[in-house]
Amino acid sequence: MSSSSSSSSTTSNSTTSNSNKNDVHTESNGIFTMAEYKTLSVICDTLFSDDYDISLNEIEGLLPKNPKFSDENHKELQLNILKEYFKRKSSDLDVAGQFLKLIAATKSSSQISDLKTLLGLFSTTGAGIILTGQFSSFVNLPLKTRQQVLTMMKSSSNPIRRQAFKAIVPLVISIYYSVIGAGETSNPNWDAVGYDTPSPPEQIPGEEKLSFIKITSETSLKADVVVIGSGAGGGVTAALLAEAGYKVIVLEKGSYISSNNMTWKESEAFPLLYEQAGTLTSDDLSVNILAGSCLGGGTTVNWTASIRTPDIILEEWRKQCPNAFDSIKFNNAMDSVSSRLNVNTIDTVLDGTGAHNKNNKILEQALRDLDADPQPIPRNTKNCDTTQCGNCSMGCRSKSKQSSMVTYLEDCCSKGGQIITNCQAEEITTTIPTTANSTNGGSNNQTVHGVIAYVSTPDGLKYRVFIKAHIVVCSAGALHTPTLLLKSRIKNSNIGNNLYLHPVIPIIGEHTQPVEVWKGPPMTVISKKYQKVLPNNGKNTGSILETPNAHIGLSGSMCAFIWEDSFNFKKQMLKARNFSGFISICRDTVPGKIRLDKDGRSPKIQYKLSERDWKSMMPSIEASLRAVLKNGAVEAAIPINGLKPANQDTVEQYIKSIKSNGYKPNQTVILSAHQMGSCRMGSSKSNSVVNENGESWDVKRLFIADGSVLPSSVGVNPMITIYAISHIIANQIIQLYPLPNTNSNNSNTNIGTSTTITANSNNDSPTQISYERDN
Repeated sequence: MSSSSSSSSTTSNSTTSNSNKNDVHTESNGIFTMAEYKTLSVICDTLFSDDYDISLNEIEGLLPKNPKFSDENHKELQLNILKEYFKRKSSDLDVAGQFLKLIAATKSSSQISDLKTLLGLFSTTGAGIILTGQFSSFVNLPLKTRQQVLTMMKSSSNPIRRQAFKAIVPLVISIYYSVIGAGETSNPNWDAVGYDTPSPPEQIPGEEKLSFIKITSETSLKADVVVIGSGAGGGVTAALLAEAGYKVIVLEKGSYISSNNMTWKESEAFPLLYEQAGTLTSDDLSVNILAGSCLGGGTTVNWTASIRTPDIILEEWRKQCPNAFDSIKFNNAMDSVSSRLNVNTIDTVLDGTGAHNKNNKILEQALRDLDADPQPIPRNTKNCDTTQCGNCSMGCRSKSKQSSMVTYLEDCCSKGGQIITNCQAEEITTTIPTTANSTNGGSNNQTVHGVIAYVSTPDGLKYRVFIKAHIVVCSAGALHTPTLLLKSRIKNSNIGNNLYLHPVIPIIGEHTQPVEVWKGPPMTVISKKYQKVLPNNGKNTGSILETPNAHIGLSGSMCAFIWEDSFNFKKQMLKARNFSGFISICRDTVPGKIRLDKDGRSPKIQYKLSERDWKSMMPSIEASLRAVLKNGAVEAAIPINGLKPANQDTVEQYIKSIKSNGYKPNQTVILSAHQMGSCRMGSSKSNSVVNENGESWDVKRLFIADGSVLPSSVGVNPMITIYAISHIIANQIIQLYPLPNTNSNNSNTNIGTSTTITANSNNDSPTQISYERDN
């Protein structure tokens, strides 16, 4: 639902004018009916019900587990906090309304239709038996029975039931623990679970030195280069081209959130910074995908891990692309970007002086116990106040994180580049010259002509923008770059194939003392011990171990696997401060695909964790479970429905159960924060989308510079790899299509025009193609 608010509002008004206003849920712009809202409200109140009476027998015993008010003088206050917490239902926070509002604002029409069907089954007598196993309507069942039904669904052998549980429950939990009511500054559950209210934004570092084009009507522009996307790939590409004198316009579909205005509250930050407000999933819901959608892209919200591409991966890629991944060239590119991003290990050294948070210290000790060679993670930070860290996933207010926004995009703008935000590229336009002279092996010698995009304004209006350009660089990421190429009807059967996601499984430990995974530098220690080279093909597989940054809403949603009823889940969440978390990040070997959703506009992510990759993660998971229990955890688990967490006495049986159960979609939580490979680079059109220069096989002067060009999964955090390959591609653009020798001033106000292209290039031996430009 990326249509403008004004058009949605019009739809809502026309609907209500012809029917009773009570028939539609106005908070979702009339997209959902009141009947659907009421059904969801019943489900939400099943998950979080009024447990006041049940809690009275245990509430005294729960006081020590809430150390925020441990002083005896605060006992009465603490008791009242707990009583209110256990009494609070989902409907007291209008969780259902917030849920539908979020879905209406972020999901495609087909995804909304699927949710409507699901809510219909929950409210239907007879047909609902498919989901609930009950002939009676779910909404008419007694509370205890409804809770038993949901518990049955989460670990059912029926994949439809597990999928239905996944579609609703984790998001309801996240909203319950993160939503902030109108006029409020915090969530009412935070005092009970010991989560501190984030401080308000401060006007400390000053705004970034950026230049924007404000669109207030239908507009046509001209540029030498349009760069679509502003993350790692788009940022470095735009900067290098602007520095070389090209007139560059950067399009970013997300918004610009200055460091001064970053909110560190999940319910406010995630809709501004992430794809689908952090609710993006694969098409069967089995993989939760975190992907940045803001100026700076993933570099604005990532956890600063700046790891160089392993030599074994570069060696593998050189077999397909010997020039692009030449060892000297690629290492020089990594050196260059690492210098600009100030990559360092000042705060992550393992000699006792590093600024590691409690979670990373637990991981470090666990790795030492396992003889798993803990190593410090380099970070792209400058003058980082580590005592204020912990909110990397919602942006860095101090500008210590050297994201694309505060480095390469500033560089680009200092050389005359300009940015258009809230600008969704819809189509790359092409021309077919009358005199065909095959340059890049492209079908019919298609050549880039420009980009059609739409800008959304804060008041809900949309304006069409056309930018005529000599060169288009698609840096929209591994999810949206193939989507844009498919929407642009570019014919290459490899577009969208070979999608790698670095599937992640969390290992959660419950300790007797606070860990607070949301505080301190989030990711500072790594082990690569559990990666191995396969003897049959020499490829690297297995997992690395790191730690996550997970605030209370995300932490709660990860704990959906332990939900059995409202009261006991609320009790478990009182221990949220004491949870530690490791993450096993797999170098996946079986890829997925990106296809167009039914609406023809949105990416459909087709990905299922393979049995091979599941098994390759097991050594790191087994070792982590044993080690976290050895290091003070009273219980440990991976988020798998139907298995109770393990303790020291049961851990071996728990591991056996994981192995015997195997992987089933939507039974085990799988996450992804890295997306790669969906427009892979190669030496032949038969198996790739772009050549070693990053240029499309099918459209001349169309380049791709982002994680989608990587031939396969990296196996470590891919930011530096993406920066480096994009750095190389940007220099190839400069070599292939140099500017004419002019002394024109590349200023912010003069966007410039591009006119005639003359020349000839050959992929095997690229020649330079120069062109004339009006200033």
